[in-house]
Amino acid sequence: MIETHVDRARTAVEREREVLSEEGSAYDAFRRRVESLSAAEMGRGASVGATHGGVATRTAHGDASGGACEQVREAFAETVRPYSVDDVGDEPLLETIREELGDGIALALAPTTETAFTPETKGAILTATRERRRGIDATLDALESEAESLRTVGEAVGEITDWLAAADETPLSSLGFDELRERHDRLAEFRDRCDRLLDDRQELLLTTTGRNQSADVAHRTLVRYLYSSLPVVYPVLSTLTRLYDLLAACQRMVRDHLTRRA
Repeated sequence: MIETHVDRARTAVEREREVLSEEGSAYDAFRRRVESLSAAEMGRGASVGATHGGVATRTAHGDASGGACEQVREAFAETVRPYSVDDVGDEPLLETIREELGDGIALALAPTTETAFTPETKGAILTATRERRRGIDATLDALESEAESLRTVGEAVGEITDWLAAADETPLSSLGFDELRERHDRLAEFRDRCDRLLDDRQELLLTTTGRNQSADVAHRTLVRYLYSSLPVVYPVLSTLTRLYDLLAACQRMVRDHLTRRA
């Protein structure tokens, strides 16, 4: 069987689904560990400074809850971080937290920041975590749509190329007029099928998947990311277009034989 760009795309999708599923589980584990930590109310000697992303920072007198912030950093490093960077040694932990959960959370968890692990701080971390999890779920939904599209296209491409390979074993010169006409009609059906698949694919690329606006995933953007390592940007469109052109060329050859025998 000939491997096409669609086959390589299917491999890329399955790999991404596996990684994202594991990352989602890591976020679930991180959320549970944060939920298990006790949040302390601000002490009487502490004053509240500026807020960053909904997280209040202390301005004086220290805070016993600093240990909880350290536990949050440790929990993140042990659960989420391995799925956030290719090489965990290249990026500082707080930079990864900033990329994943936002500036405010990274600032709140920084050892150099006088931050109280209050119910508000804990709530802000959990909210950011749930938002990130929703983004992962939206991407997994989009990947499911992509996988279904690839299955449909892959089956069609396989069927058509198998038929072409079998038909190529019989020279056109050995076929009668009716057989040539049947072959011409079959090629026309395959071209129509490619046309429909191309239309469906274009429609899918225009869709957006998500649970809310902040977690929406534009399908075209997802596809460009997924297949960035492939030799073509849009493997499905490329494969279908090339197959359509091949079918058209085959049709012209059959038509030439029909014309000569008419």
